[in-house]
Amino acid sequence: MYNTISPINMHYMSLERIYTCGKWVNNWIARRADISGNWIALKDDLTIPLRTVSFAQLNEVSNKIANFLRENFGISKGDYVAILSWSRIEFVATLLACFKIGCVLAPINTRYTSREIQEFVDKVNPKVLLYEKEFSETVSNIETKKVCYDCPNEFNYEKYSSNDVSTACCLEDPALILQTGGTTGKPKFAIVSHRMILWNAVNTVRDLVIPGDVTINTLPLFHIGAFTYLIPLLMFGGTSILMRRWNVDRFIDLVEEERPTFLFLVPTQLRMLLASPRFKDADFSSVRWFTSGGGALTPDIIEKIFEKGVVQKQGFGMTEMGPGIFALDPWDAKRKMGSIGKPNLLIEARVVLQDGSEAPRGVEGELYLRGPSVFSGYLKNEEEMKSIIKDGWLATGDVARVDEEGYFWIAGRIKNIIRSGEESVYPEEIERLLIMHPKIKDAVVIGVPDPKWGEVPKALIVLKEGEKITKEEVIDFLKDKLAKYKIPKYVEVVPQLVYTETGKVARQSLKILYGKPEDKLEV
Repeated sequence: MYNTISPINMHYMSLERIYTCGKWVNNWIARRADISGNWIALKDDLTIPLRTVSFAQLNEVSNKIANFLRENFGISKGDYVAILSWSRIEFVATLLACFKIGCVLAPINTRYTSREIQEFVDKVNPKVLLYEKEFSETVSNIETKKVCYDCPNEFNYEKYSSNDVSTACCLEDPALILQTGGTTGKPKFAIVSHRMILWNAVNTVRDLVIPGDVTINTLPLFHIGAFTYLIPLLMFGGTSILMRRWNVDRFIDLVEEERPTFLFLVPTQLRMLLASPRFKDADFSSVRWFTSGGGALTPDIIEKIFEKGVVQKQGFGMTEMGPGIFALDPWDAKRKMGSIGKPNLLIEARVVLQDGSEAPRGVEGELYLRGPSVFSGYLKNEEEMKSIIKDGWLATGDVARVDEEGYFWIAGRIKNIIRSGEESVYPEEIERLLIMHPKIKDAVVIGVPDPKWGEVPKALIVLKEGEKITKEEVIDFLKDKLAKYKIPKYVEVVPQLVYTETGKVARQSLKILYGKPEDKLEV
């Protein structure tokens, strides 16, 4: 008996391919250039005044870079291109050029050493590494083809044709490789598909983003957080101002000069902003709202933003699901202060207990997510992917609860939990309280060995300038706010904490530096 496909099934198979493949998947920037050619797409602070490109110019530059990569290195669909660069217009143009070709862009952490870059290259196997001149010495011995990004004689894309020779892609084709999990061990390489990019843009636009919006992109472009609003604004006609590197004074200057309509900062950046003597008198009148992700905010931070006449709301994202997963609407920002809000339009979320059942409202468990923006797996690491996908749901590793109104709250990361006897201690809960102490500028809590309990919490605190503190002061501040087993057994004053490039606490580094079970109140 022969297997046959009916004409009607063939019709639907053809439709499926039409609606999942095509140049619209990966060359949407050309369409945006047709619609909004003279609108400003990007600015960067590589120079003063800022460099500026329109959508038409950005599309033209990305076409030239695509042709440069094709003709010089034979880059074609499915190949990998690595890039080591601070945020700049050419970085985004290269991203769009890779989209057009159908190749995969792999951004490298700008803090990496030569050894780490070589490990990255060995894993990804790019056909070429594009790098800024600043990193010439770091990449000098890297074994791969290299091109200096800001050396006109090497990256001379201007000489190449601006003809659009884009290749049609399918939604499942890979577009980006982004690293994740680097603060706790060997980083994993998450595969970001065009499907993930497009659905995240749709989810994010639901978060009150409109054509003509302007934002300042403060995060490095090797991190998923940098794409939270960059891609949606490029798709839907807004403007992104790329900060080469984070600097609080420069940020305030840009806010006052460029008049952004909304802003995204991680908690570390927000604390630096509020600590600036310029913040009180800075003009934020153009800003409709602040949003934050990458960690919880304390109520005092949120209140200070509200005092500026700006709504501050929390969001939530992750490399494996994208940046636009949860949003707290502005009208709920004060009423549900500290919540990450509700899942965005095309995201399903639930909280799961250890036995796999769904947690009742108000009970903590692990946050599970499902939706079309899920990533496509880890590069050359299928086992890791299998370990976090449970019956079609992505197990996030975050401890969460849902309140009676359906709002989600994050308690902390499972991997950060301190197991003290039979109790689970969430460092993030203690940290949020510690930084509310009038003498404490910053704090992190780690687990240290204990002969009786196995592990106990130790507080590492950074004091405000000129301040001194005793262990008793710390304990007294916490004792009516926390159960006894959560109160740090040890306190150490440190000169500063260690953070990753994206503003997250490097907990493993701090445990190596300060992981002894001892008190130390003098720096």
